[in-house]
Amino acid sequence: MSKKIMVVAGEASGDSHAGKVICALKKISPEIEVFGVGGEKMRKCGAEIIYDISKISFIGFIDVLKNLKRISGFRNFCAKTLLERKPDAVLLVDYPGFNLRFAKFAKQNGFKVFYYIAPQVWAWGRGRVKDLKNYVDKLFVIFEFEEEFFRKFGVDAEFVGHPLLEDLKNVESASEEDFFDRYGISRKEVISFFPGSRVQEVKSMLGTMLKAGKKLQENFDVEIVFSKAKTISDSEIEKIGGDEIRNFKFVDDSHLLLRFSKIAIVKSGTTSLEAGILGVPMVVCYKTSFLNYLIGRMLIKTDVVDSISLPNIVLRKKLVAELIQNDFNEWKIFEEVRNLLTDEEKYKNFRSELLKIKDLLSLKNSNKSTSEIVAEKIISNL
Repeated sequence: MSKKIMVVAGEASGDSHAGKVICALKKISPEIEVFGVGGEKMRKCGAEIIYDISKISFIGFIDVLKNLKRISGFRNFCAKTLLERKPDAVLLVDYPGFNLRFAKFAKQNGFKVFYYIAPQVWAWGRGRVKDLKNYVDKLFVIFEFEEEFFRKFGVDAEFVGHPLLEDLKNVESASEEDFFDRYGISRKEVISFFPGSRVQEVKSMLGTMLKAGKKLQENFDVEIVFSKAKTISDSEIEKIGGDEIRNFKFVDDSHLLLRFSKIAIVKSGTTSLEAGILGVPMVVCYKTSFLNYLIGRMLIKTDVVDSISLPNIVLRKKLVAELIQNDFNEWKIFEEVRNLLTDEEKYKNFRSELLKIKDLLSLKNSNKSTSEIVAEKIISNL
């Protein structure tokens, strides 16, 4: 009888990472049955999607509180499906707010639990380590320092490399000429802005970024280009940005835009790490509601990390400027970018430090992708 795995990936990034693991699982064991919570990436790799992630896309503490009823229904649905279909294992991908609770339910009901992309408990929510120890059979971590951190607490954690390395593999050899021609970008140096992939993020970030872009455009001979996530419609961008958006180009291929940028101004998150892997000097920004920020400040832990930007965390040093809350304004963005544009030595050193990130995220002595490694380890533990 073929094996069955239930996968839960609650966000677009998790859907992408889970999809690659599912493709690798299917390659190793074509008859394996995979079903669960996800989106188009998981579906394309052969998973049966029982609940689409578009129905549970929330951000911040306040947004979650507003949707408690829907979240409760979602939790009950997943629990019922697990008990009815009885998979050989559960694979939880990121999405800790839900997945840690689901891990407890699955383990207490006798199911084997794998967790891929660990909750960042080294930054906040330290109490969740106990749940990982008690309810997860194997934790696949994507930062090398996480393996030591979790094992110190008795969690069976293993570093498997970072999935972004395989995501960006083809981007590094892409044609600059094709990219510039496709989007009608001039052959000037590109300063790019990444306001986020969710409406709430864009509402917080885009206005200030547009002002900074205009200020840079007026003072330097550069091309200002904005990333527009595919999850954000043109009408939403127009509503949030107003008439100012007509002064700039918007590109929906974030990886290629990063690849051909001189400098990037990015919302804190995965994009900053992508920029680091590609060696693109950056400024990291973050702004949320005052209440969300206040709650976050109270919960954050600084004994392991004292930065919000992933490049700084991976490099274990304050390399990248972080403009948070009130520091996130057009004047400070302009100043940081100006310093990089006018100081060639500083720019070269910045880029040189960033290029170390790729090696720090790689699993040594392995020519396999992170997804292939995770898939093999799941199969061998079924």
